[in-house]
Amino acid sequence: MKDLVLPAFEMDCRDWLVVTPAEAGLPDEIAGAPLLAVLSTVVLGDESFVPASGVLTVGLLDDDSPAGRPLQPDCVAAELVDPEDSGGCVRYVLPAPDRRLALLAEFSMAEGADRDVVDRIESLMVSFRWAA
Repeated sequence: MKDLVLPAFEMDCRDWLVVTPAEAGLPDEIAGAPLLAVLSTVVLGDESFVPASGVLTVGLLDDDSPAGRPLQPDCVAAELVDPEDSGGCVRYVLPAPDRRLALLAEFSMAEGADRDVVDRIESLMVSFRWAA
């Protein structure tokens, strides 16, 4: 059996706090998927404080993997749209170049889908690149 290796990647995380699972007090796996990082941000308005948090996990892609809505034509990330889930959570799949592995980015928003927070999440996802 051949080992699967996740290639290096880059993201513009300047608006995000990024920590390891251990630093966040979380396990190394969530539902059997390796947890790579925990991300947190907050959008401050004149009279508002809107937080969001997310996790990056790794998974295998297969024929049952759901299709996603591309954010931009040249963007790696695609939003996973689940019509049954409207609970203030957004998910993105970021397939590795070999299309066998993928990152899954899942973000929760305490205040629901605040436009400024969604824009910040989408900006992060659009910045994603697999390193050469």
